[in-house]
Amino acid sequence: MATSYDSEDHDASLGHRGMETLSDVRLSRLLRERLPEAHAYVFRQWVRVVRSASYRILRSHDSVDDVVQRVFEELWSHPERYNPVRGPLVQYLAMQGRSRSIDLVRSEISRTRRESADQAARDRSLGAFEETSELSSWLECLPAGEREAITLAYLGQLTYKEVALQLALPPGTVKSRIRKGLIRLRSEISHEELEQSVTMTAEP
Repeated sequence: MATSYDSEDHDASLGHRGMETLSDVRLSRLLRERLPEAHAYVFRQWVRVVRSASYRILRSHDSVDDVVQRVFEELWSHPERYNPVRGPLVQYLAMQGRSRSIDLVRSEISRTRRESADQAARDRSLGAFEETSELSSWLECLPAGEREAITLAYLGQLTYKEVALQLALPPGTVKSRIRKGLIRLRSEISHEELEQSVTMTAEP
């Protein structure tokens, strides 16, 4: 009975040297058939190319390692995305390394901008509270979780990510606690100011 790798596919059994004789079209077919030897060969053959393409953009070995891993994982998971008609496999892999690196840079820039905007918003809110009263006294009205998060963010001048690390919580949970705490603080301050205004108006 014929096997899955009869005729031309039988070249895959020749090991590394056998792989070197295969065209990109044959390699592409073996990758689509999820042949581990083909994927291992492609990795050994062109990992340095992908790493070099990524390093030119990122200049960070840790980040480059993440990109390289992602590129080859995607090749294994979605080998059909490579079309040998459009160019050599090595060119495709280098372009993937470059593209993933650019995406990583853009993501880091966006994250930095978000953190800067969050910090500016927190500073504005802190200034508003300090103009009304001492922040520490207002914090006593908050639940412990919200009070702890706001104390670290405002008085400790930590970013959301740093607060999350301190409290061993997801960043989303920290943001939620700070947001709810600020809303509660504004409500308490406004309520007390309203009460003071009514009291002053009622005095003879």
